[in-house]
Amino acid sequence: MTSFAIVLVIFSSFFHAGWNLLGKKNKGSSLAFCIAASSTVSILLLPYIIWFLFTIGIGNFPSNFWWLAILTGIAQVVYIMALVKAYQYADIGIIYPMIRALPILIVAVITTLLGQSLVWSQWFGFILITLGCLIIPLQRFKQFDVGAYLNKGVFWSFIAAFGTTAYSIIDKSALTIATHVSDSVLANQYTALFYLGIQFTMMLPPLLICCCYKCDITPIIQAWRMKYSAGLAGIVMAITYCLVLQAMITTSNVTIVVALRQISIVFGLIMGVIFLGERWYLTRSVGVGLIVLGLIASLS
Repeated sequence: MTSFAIVLVIFSSFFHAGWNLLGKKNKGSSLAFCIAASSTVSILLLPYIIWFLFTIGIGNFPSNFWWLAILTGIAQVVYIMALVKAYQYADIGIIYPMIRALPILIVAVITTLLGQSLVWSQWFGFILITLGCLIIPLQRFKQFDVGAYLNKGVFWSFIAAFGTTAYSIIDKSALTIATHVSDSVLANQYTALFYLGIQFTMMLPPLLICCCYKCDITPIIQAWRMKYSAGLAGIVMAITYCLVLQAMITTSNVTIVVALRQISIVFGLIMGVIFLGERWYLTRSVGVGLIVLGLIASLS
């Protein structure tokens, strides 16, 4: 992984913690938040998507690219809705670390099964990061038992982590296809921005299907009312993931990108204390220390 890619992911992690802070402040439904956030980004990037498809030629993209785009839209919806739901039951200092760390080992196992190799120091780093995130939700070390994690907030964080795992793997595959199609015409950076727009656009159909299934337009009305706050979160979200997509282009193993993004946990904890008045415990200090050590080991 290049130094430029590392810098991109670190900046992305800071923005990621920031939009999670906005998500925590959300007072509407998770469905409304998703609609407002994804609609804002989709509308802003629509002219660029049209230009890109006209330049490259929509017929040049194979059908499996579009199937992957549909799947990543669904995975993103699962992630964001579960994330907002989790924040209704627990502090950002509890939920955020859980969601960010859980996908690491899952992605590592899946990518290994797909033929990508990892050295022992990287596995050790991933384990340290996971342990750190299991400690962070605790107020005292003696609370370290299964019962401490049996709550609705952690349940929804697991669902959100599943969404993160899915879209991380899908996006790497889809982006590889897209860059292969377009690299003879446009630089890969243009393709990453195009794929970002496609990803957010593909979030809208499953969101609207949810509204139709419930026969309830209330989330759409709420989305309009929160268009500024949720729209801002969507823009920050887009900036965040655009940097990640740029980093994915320069590295062959998506697991390293997923692991490095966990520095956002430190940013998220600090923001939760400063802006939301959440408390800082010794357990969080130890957890952060394990995460930082794990990041160093995984990048070695």
